[in-house]
Amino acid sequence: MSIFKEVLDGLDAVAKAIENVKKIREAISEGKGYIDVKHPDVKSDLGLLLNEFRKTINGVAQASSVLTNFRFAISADAGASELRAFNDYFIKHKGEAQFLEDHLEDLRGHCSKIREHALRITDSATASGFAGLFRMLGFNSPQRELELGKMLDRLAYEDFEDANSLQIMVGCLKMALTDVQNALGDQGAMYPENVPKAAKLLAEYAARFEKLEKTTSSTEDELKKVIDDLR
Repeated sequence: MSIFKEVLDGLDAVAKAIENVKKIREAISEGKGYIDVKHPDVKSDLGLLLNEFRKTINGVAQASSVLTNFRFAISADAGASELRAFNDYFIKHKGEAQFLEDHLEDLRGHCSKIREHALRITDSATASGFAGLFRMLGFNSPQRELELGKMLDRLAYEDFEDANSLQIMVGCLKMALTDVQNALGDQGAMYPENVPKAAKLLAEYAARFEKLEKTTSSTEDELKKVIDDLR
């Protein structure tokens, strides 16, 4: 499998996790009026649970922006000065990627806290138990409640890919940057004539990362609104 394909597969996994977060947010937003009347005591934990998702979403956006902010102008005849400039940009952004990796625990939401807040609302930290949380939203739809419970279950345990979206995103970022660097040459060498090829590859990655970045930005805004409404 090519590095490019591996990165795209990783971005798809992150996008899937974000989509599940969006569905949970939408459900809580839809049922807010019901819990205001019937279960006002669970609002605080629902808000704190969503805030753990928001932390991870924000971290994913930060990771994406490292690559999408990497822009480089080249002339028709790229020379040694442009090669040095490209490499300087690369070193700067690779350092930002390493910072994110070193601070994953500070940036991401934590599964243990998601389970903690869910368990204050329902009686079991399982998919069927989490479905009980969504029953409190007044949907009267066991099928939808269980589907949402399964989504929450996948976001609440590190065993599942969904719960590791920030780690996956940072891994994709580092692979993409390394792939771009390798396009400049091999075995530690860099060649000016390869700058246009590396810049083109960077642009291809940026288009994919930017699409996900837009999704994370809108999702974070939506989460913030619901969290504020639950206060």
